[in-house]
Amino acid sequence: MLNSIARRVALTGVSVVVVVGVTALTGACGARPSTSAGDVVIATPAPDATTSTASSTTPPQTEPPSPAPGPPGDLAIGPQLDPKPVLEAAKSVEPNTTLGAVVYDRATGAELLTIEPDRQFRSASLVKLLMAIEALRSGGATPEERERIARMLATSDDNLANSMWVKYGPDIVPRMAADLGLRFTEAPEIAGKWGETKVTAHDMVLVYRYVMDNLTPQDHALIVDALARAPQVAADGFDQYFGIPGGLNTQWAIKQGWGNNSSAMVLHSSGVVGPDYRYVVILLTEHPLGSGWRTSANSVTAAAGALNGLLPGV
Repeated sequence: MLNSIARRVALTGVSVVVVVGVTALTGACGARPSTSAGDVVIATPAPDATTSTASSTTPPQTEPPSPAPGPPGDLAIGPQLDPKPVLEAAKSVEPNTTLGAVVYDRATGAELLTIEPDRQFRSASLVKLLMAIEALRSGGATPEERERIARMLATSDDNLANSMWVKYGPDIVPRMAADLGLRFTEAPEIAGKWGETKVTAHDMVLVYRYVMDNLTPQDHALIVDALARAPQVAADGFDQYFGIPGGLNTQWAIKQGWGNNSSAMVLHSSGVVGPDYRYVVILLTEHPLGSGWRTSANSVTAAAGALNGLLPGV
């Protein structure tokens, strides 16, 4: 159930302003929710004193990035689950739900379920995974910075994400897309609005495959442990136990996303689940403005719940 104070979130919330030469970047995503549900939220940009003077220059990498997992074309052929019950479960709660989904089996290398896997959705906080990978791969993260990365992921802290976006620059997205083989992931049209990054279910599977199989053991542990201890109430007061944690009866490590702009609401549930985190589950959803946060979140939970009993060990 969604926290009663968390009914409205903006993709264009807390803003960051950084001057690079003569160019100003104005930041994005996730203002603290207010009490109204379903209204359009466009937050007023405001400078962030803690980040406005940070450098946007990417630190040199101390070693070449690990090879990225292969594109979707390298997937093994496996039994496909019927997508109809998953889609119907979501639409039975919120009829206008648009769903993009993939379930990937790390043990066999097969996609078990796909629903509009290459449709682009606004990322909301899912892009924080790309920020974390970039910061860790740079090789220069101090113990304090590593703690902040973990906290940003676990609690979905937007202020920490703002600072990281400024430090590493909006080129995080195209760099990660190139390195990880993300085919349809695109940077936001307005450089500072990181919540407007475009992602797909297929590409998010590749992000999780990179985390699970290509990061150093220390960096892998940092990210997965942070996702596994995500609290129910996020830093902005939103109840993030929708989708996977609310619907699947198994262990999980999750990164959630939620937000709206002037055209639609998005709620996403993504993560690794099951024994030994065997499965990558990606549920991306979009809803018309006014659908309501509680109803939209419940639709994602219903989609996740439809997977119970269909995956070995789950």
